[in-house]
Amino acid sequence: MFVVGLLMIGLGIAMIVGAFVLPDEARIGLIGAAGGVGGSGMILAYLNWPSRRKPPEGMVHADAFVLSARLTGGEAAGSRMVEMTLEVRPRGGAPFQVTRKFVGAMPRIKSGQKVAVNYDPGNPDRVELA
Repeated sequence: MFVVGLLMIGLGIAMIVGAFVLPDEARIGLIGAAGGVGGSGMILAYLNWPSRRKPPEGMVHADAFVLSARLTGGEAAGSRMVEMTLEVRPRGGAPFQVTRKFVGAMPRIKSGQKVAVNYDPGNPDRVELA
C-alpha cells in the first residue's frame, strides 16, 4: 500500500501539471481531482510507512510459514482463537518451530501461508504476528 500511495501522489502531481497544459475548461476539474488523488496517496503512504513497522523493543522481525492451524474453543475480544504451528525463519539463523494461540480469522489462515512475525531471540517461544 505504501507504493500505491506514492504512485497516487505522483498521479496527483501529473494532474496538476496537466491542468496548466490542457484547455482552461479542464483546469478546475483536474486540480480538484489532483487534490483528492494526491491527498489520498499521502494518507496511504503515511499509514504504511515502512519505519512505522519496527518490532517492539527486544523483538526481531522474521518470516514464518504456517505448518498447521486449527480453531480452539476460546474467544478473545469477540474473535475466535486459532492455534498455529509456525516455522519461524530468522535471517541468518536456524529455523525453529513454535505452537501458539492467536486471535484471528480461520478462513484467512492456510497451511503453507507466509506470515510476518516478531520474536524474542532470548525466548523463541515468545512469537507475535507482525
